[in-house]
Amino acid sequence: MMSLNFLLNRKWIVLWVVLILLMIPAVMNYSHYITYSNEQNVPANSESAIVTNILNGTSYNNDTLIVVVQENPFSPYVSNATLSFQDSLLKANIPYLSEVQSPFSEYISFLNDILSNVFHNTTESHLYSIQYIEENGLKGAPNFITSRYVSTDNTTFLIFIIFNKSSGYVLPNGNTPSQEAYPYVKTIMQKFFGNNATLTGEGAIAYETQQISSKNAFAFGLVFIILAIAVGITLRSYKASLVSLLFISITTLIGYVAIFLVGSLVVKVNYVVNYTLTAVLVGVTTDYVVFIMARFRQELREGKEDKKALEIAISKGGRAVLVSGLTVGISLLAFSLIPNFLSWGLVLFSAVVISTILILTLLPSILSVTGKKVFSIKGLSNISSQKLERSIFYRVSNVSVRRKYVIATIIIALAIPSIILFLNVPTTYDFNAGLPNSLPSVKALNLIESKFGANELYPIVILMKINESVTNTQIINTAKEILSTPGITNVYGPYVNGRNITNNTNVSAFTINDKYILFIAYTSYNPFSANAIRTVNILKQDHSLLVGGLTSAVIDQRTVASHNFGELEILITLFVALIIGVSFRSWKFPLISISGVIISITWTTSLLYAISTFILHEPIIYLIPVILFVILMSLGNDYTVFIISRVIEEVNQYGQEKGIQLAIARTGIVVTSLGLILAGSLGALALIPVGFLEQLGIAFILSLVIDTFIIRTIYFPAMLAILGVEKGIKGLNN
Repeated sequence: MMSLNFLLNRKWIVLWVVLILLMIPAVMNYSHYITYSNEQNVPANSESAIVTNILNGTSYNNDTLIVVVQENPFSPYVSNATLSFQDSLLKANIPYLSEVQSPFSEYISFLNDILSNVFHNTTESHLYSIQYIEENGLKGAPNFITSRYVSTDNTTFLIFIIFNKSSGYVLPNGNTPSQEAYPYVKTIMQKFFGNNATLTGEGAIAYETQQISSKNAFAFGLVFIILAIAVGITLRSYKASLVSLLFISITTLIGYVAIFLVGSLVVKVNYVVNYTLTAVLVGVTTDYVVFIMARFRQELREGKEDKKALEIAISKGGRAVLVSGLTVGISLLAFSLIPNFLSWGLVLFSAVVISTILILTLLPSILSVTGKKVFSIKGLSNISSQKLERSIFYRVSNVSVRRKYVIATIIIALAIPSIILFLNVPTTYDFNAGLPNSLPSVKALNLIESKFGANELYPIVILMKINESVTNTQIINTAKEILSTPGITNVYGPYVNGRNITNNTNVSAFTINDKYILFIAYTSYNPFSANAIRTVNILKQDHSLLVGGLTSAVIDQRTVASHNFGELEILITLFVALIIGVSFRSWKFPLISISGVIISITWTTSLLYAISTFILHEPIIYLIPVILFVILMSLGNDYTVFIISRVIEEVNQYGQEKGIQLAIARTGIVVTSLGLILAGSLGALALIPVGFLEQLGIAFILSLVIDTFIIRTIYFPAMLAILGVEKGIKGLNN
């Protein structure tokens, strides 16, 4: 353990000033390492990932933007505008742009193939084909063209803008090619179609999500102001508010540095991490700063001299902060074990641990300079046991201790159905669920779903394994098998066109690497729905086929999640229990702490499910329960360490019953304030109109309010009284 003189050394102030100056380049450039893609990768050995890897480098898996045009495609005016739009895009020198497909360009290619046999001159046939389209639009176009590009009511058609990079390819700045191209394509699109066209696709959604997230970043500025006021009220000092704001500002910078380091050295950081990181750091920093300063203030109020009071605050409060910081940091590192969450674990761990070191070194140095002047004179009035016994926290804990069995039974009984729901809560793998319908890209997606069907943009990709001995009969039988699968509405590939098996086809056009034959299948189901999953699972039973596409990826993600998430939750629970048990030399405190956090998490999940279903009208995203569990299991034990360390002190002095009540009374106002502060900081995520962040923010508010007012204030005293706290436990003081 570091000596007190080492912590109080004022040279830490100079050292941290130098370190902050060295952080500036990283802070200025961290945003280059943030990605706004919602695409979720699956394990490399999963079936959907294997299909994606095989199709890499082909147009079937390339990054794509989609223009949704609400005009009559059979109008010559529209055909001319579309062809001019395509020509302008190809001449605009947009990076990575490969080709632009529309029903008109496809019809030109079709006519050109036919007329080249008549004119025996490809140039002449091409010019005639263009002239026909310009004068007649899609008149006479075959069904295989119109069915893909044109809605059945002929009011809407699609244009596909294809890039020469695979879907999911990320540029050095964290964006995808289609995301980078979005503003340029949109400008050209509006020139030719005005307000009758909308742009969508993963790149469009990522770009607009980035814009709307940036616009709502003010939420954290508002939180900073509220926190300053709350800290000032808690510690009865505006100077304490300034100190907390100073540390929040520095730890926010540390968070940006963590993003820079992880993004530049390991992996790009998802934008959700940035907001979650800020919320976590604001909450944790405020907790630790206020806890140490509150202990310093308490010792001063009890008549200690400045130096002695600070030594006690650092000795007792500092140890609690150290244990808590390490517990939180290492627990959050467990995120790295979740597929797609490597950046979460590394960024949160490094930022929390460095911030804890900052607080444990810089705060004592600052307080050694300011002394009691950091508090107001009124805030240092003497405190007596009699005054504590009149506080609401003492009275509530008194009831909890005296009615301990009744209270524990009621809370645990109410937790049982919530635990069952937590283990079986319905969720969705659609990360775009909950995006504002006001976003143009979301409007376009909804329009495509209504005009073309829910599965139009996310077909099932099927690869038939072949060798030199494969026959046309085998290919036809496979096409028939796919077409007869329950739920399949249309199939495109060799010898199959929509619902029809055909005799003439160009097999080579559907051959991939001379090892596979490609079929594209469509259903009428939403790709995330149970019906779509059932259909794809039937196809996966044929081991001569490889099945890819979005629904197949969802199935693979579910398989991984069902296995990994449970193990992760058990691992974190055991780790936190071990840390608390070793720190306090008792099995009772981990049992009380872990059970309380689990009750809080499961109650929160039940309430969130009700709010999402009946108020927000959107399903819970599948990562919400596990993220809630990981963050609350780590952060929730902050207060456990604070409370238990104080309980041990008071019990050693006053005995079990009165000691528990005095400990709850002494920590009550601080823990309640910190709980509400943490709820406010993490809850600020709910103000960002992105479904995932909104749900996460609501969950944090609910859980921390439950934890603050029920678990810590009522459940804890009851369980401490039931299990007993013996005199003589030294815990953190040893």
